[in-house]
Amino acid sequence: MQFSNQGISDEAETSVKKKNLLQKLTSLKMTPEQLLNQYAAGERNFRGLNLSYQILSRVDLMRADFTGANLDHTVLERANLTRVNFSKANLSGANLRRAELIWANLQGANLRGANLRGADLSGADLGGADLTGADLGGAILPDGSILLTSQPSSLLRFSS
Repeated sequence: MQFSNQGISDEAETSVKKKNLLQKLTSLKMTPEQLLNQYAAGERNFRGLNLSYQILSRVDLMRADFTGANLDHTVLERANLTRVNFSKANLSGANLRRAELIWANLQGANLRGANLRGADLSGADLGGADLTGADLGGAILPDGSILLTSQPSSLLRFSS
């Protein structure tokens, strides 16, 4: 009886090709119009997408998945981001003023210098998130309390 290793080799090659394609796709930048059209068509998976420096004010992206996405300096002011997955996403310098981040997953997210003034973070998971220099003045925190001043976020501790 003779066995062939060709099947294993083909699978490994296919896996490498898929990984390379995924890396290329995730580095692509998408316009707000393209994102909103895909969302309206039912797409919710936007993992690894590059939306840096885009304006998405007052949009509804409820339940979208932006795991590992690049949203640095993106304007999401007054956006409905309820139950959105931003785990390990880059939101540094993002404008999330008055955004609804209710039950959002922000585990390990980079929120350095983000504007979260008046944002609703009720029930949000901020475990491991970097909030250095973030402005949380007037924000509703995960426990339901309201931060009335813009004290340095390094003084805040969120449990995972």
